[in-house]
Amino acid sequence: MIQHGIFLMFIGMGVVFIFLAILVYIVQLISVFLQKFFPEEEEALPTARPAAVSRDAETAAAIAAVTAFKNR
Repeated sequence: MIQHGIFLMFIGMGVVFIFLAILVYIVQLISVFLQKFFPEEEEALPTARPAAVSRDAETAAAIAAVTAFKNR
């Protein structure tokens, strides 16, 4: 009786393993298919970085306001 249970357990585990392996291959095939017919558009890199605006006084005021709010 135990032998039949162990045999059935291995059959079930084998079926699940085969199903998952087939599922992985199907997902990979779908990925290849989608990349072939619907390629992702590459974003153009910016040529120059915009100049940074100096807002030291505004930043300091914002930090002071947050600190004062937290210390209430």
